[in-house]
Formats: sequence, C-alpha cells, structure tokens
Amino acid sequence: MDRFTIDALPVFDSLRNPVIDQMVTHSSVRSFDPEKALPEGIVETMVTAAQSASTSSNFQSWSVVIVRDPERKAKLQELCDNQAFIGQAPLFMVFCADTYRHQHVTRKQGYDFGSNYLELLLVSMMDSALAVQNASLAAESVGLGCCMVGAIRNRAREVAELLELPPGVFATVGLAVGHPAKPRGAVRPRLPQAIVAHEEKYSLEKLEEGLAAYDERMAGTGAYEGRRVRIEGVTPAADQDTAYYSWLEHTARRMARGNEFRRDLAPFLREHGFVLE
Repeated sequence: MDRFTIDALPVFDSLRNPVIDQMVTHSSVRSFDPEKALPEGIVETMVTAAQSASTSSNFQSWSVVIVRDPERKAKLQELCDNQAFIGQAPLFMVFCADTYRHQHVTRKQGYDFGSNYLELLLVSMMDSALAVQNASLAAESVGLGCCMVGAIRNRAREVAELLELPPGVFATVGLAVGHPAKPRGAVRPRLPQAIVAHEEKYSLEKLEEGLAAYDERMAGTGAYEGRRVRIEGVTPAADQDTAYYSWLEHTARRMARGNEFRRDLAPFLREHGFVLE
C-alpha cells in the first residue's frame, strides 16, 4: 500500500508517475542481507543523484564518506547507539555539511573568509539533507532498501575523528544501504495534511482535532509495542503496560527526555570551525 491509500488522500491519476509512486511507497529498512552484493555502479549512481539535488547558490556545501570496511562500520555502529543494521548493511554513507572547501577556495583565491556566521552552517546542512534524500530515492528505485541515521550526530566529535573530517566538516546524517533481508515494513500513517499544510498563513484551527485523530490511527498500527520511552525520575500514569500509549505520548516523552549526547553538538561545532551566531 502507498501513502495515498494509507492516509486516505485524493488520487489524481493524471499526476501519478513512477517517481511519485516510488516516493509514496517508502518505508525504512533496518534488516539487510549481508551476503547479497550491491549492483555494480550503485555508489556512483547514488552520488550522481545526490549531486543533482538543488544546492544553495551552487555552493555544493556537502560531501559524503563511503564506508564499506566492516571494522569501520562496526565502530560507526557503536557510535550510533549500536544500531545493528549499520554493521549489517554492505554500504554505509555518511553525508556531511562541508564548508572546508569554501574556506580553502576563498584563501586560494587570495581573499579573507567573510562568511563565518550561522547561515553558512544552515546552508551546508540543508545541502547535505537534499543530497541524502536524492541518494536514498535513487537506491530505492532499483530495489534496494535504505535507512537514514540521525544518531550519527550523537557523538559528532568521535565520528569526525574516525572519518578524519577536517575543520568545517561534520556528519549530518548516515545512510545504510543494502538488499532488504525480509519484506519491507508497511507504509506508516503521517500527520493529517490539515495540520501540516497551511494555506496562505499558519493556522492552529485544526491542530487538536488532527493530533487526536492521528494518535488514534498510530495506536492501531502497533508501532510502539515494546518501545515505551522511560524518563528517569518521572512515572506518568501512562507507564502502566496496559495503558494507552501512542504517538502523542511517545513523542512528548522523547522531547521531554531529550538527548544528552546532542548537548555536546554546539561545543563541538564551535571547536570544529563553525560559527553559531
């Protein structure tokens, strides 16, 4: 089933094509067949697709580190909350925000670098995000499975050391790629478009109704079975295993708990050549 069906969205047949059909059937893959070889040329094809993404001012402020070595993948797995599929996947791509090249080119041409401000970080992060999405879509279009890994930012300093990232370069997202070891999971419902897409101006009118409806839908998917977030020192009523637990409670707990690893990101970025003001 695809997103149109799952989310009961209108289907405009004249607008359906293979690209859209590929997008609306996406689901992340977290179990790979380590014995099945990737198609010849897949890395080059994915990077070509990534380079075809939009890029701010043609700066192309991103790079990607291709990781195939089992030992290096194992270390990255450890740094990414020990998510086993990282080591299992035959290919792990680490997409990076890259401002080192710009600084190098500016100095090479005989100028002082004058773009040390927050915008440079934002531009490079957006460029890397657009690139990884294109790369993932390319891989999925030939039957491969992918999973993006935000946990690559949990220990950004250690990842930079492992991959020898120069100042001005940091890992924004990982991408595990391989042949799925089992049938893909179902396409999961998304938030109602009524609270995501706003006409002319931002509106809160349908927020509560939309959240309630989505929470009920997600409860029916079983997506949170065995995945209850525990918050140290807090025991809400919904911690009872028999209590209702769905997207609202899960999301709220994750936001309340935070991620202590990410608190080190800003200090690391400053040390690594980025300006956050």
